[in-house]
Amino acid sequence: MALPSSGEIKASQINTEAGRSSSAEAPLSGSSSTPQAGSLVKLYEGAGVNQSAPHSYSEFYGASFSRILTDVYYGEGYGPDDFYYDGSIGDAINLAVGDIIYTDSALTNPIDDSYNTLYQDPSNEPTTVCTDGGLQIDVNSSGAITSINCFPF
Repeated sequence: MALPSSGEIKASQINTEAGRSSSAEAPLSGSSSTPQAGSLVKLYEGAGVNQSAPHSYSEFYGASFSRILTDVYYGEGYGPDDFYYDGSIGDAINLAVGDIIYTDSALTNPIDDSYNTLYQDPSNEPTTVCTDGGLQIDVNSSGAITSINCFPF
């Protein structure tokens, strides 16, 4: 669910959209002009929030917190590409049947069944699903995962 597109916006709302406690410490960008790790601006980098100073809460209007699924192959040798999913799911290992995969970090363009099956090599990174084997995800025409399988390499 995206943040409000107008009116008052609070740090607690931005935290909640990102799957964090509403009362989590939430500096807007930190003490320098470059957003620092842990700041709201840096946290929403993948959602298209401007990373150049000055910063304001209005930059978060309509933002959806997304997470990235990296180095994904599909079709007949296409990729690697990055895809996105709702950040409230957490790390990629938490993806499940019914979750939607998107082509953009704003979560407005779900992939369709022309991608057929997605594949990803194993990794211990939070952007990968399987740590001990390859990943195969099948999606439907709405971008929803219909099956998800890790398999040995």
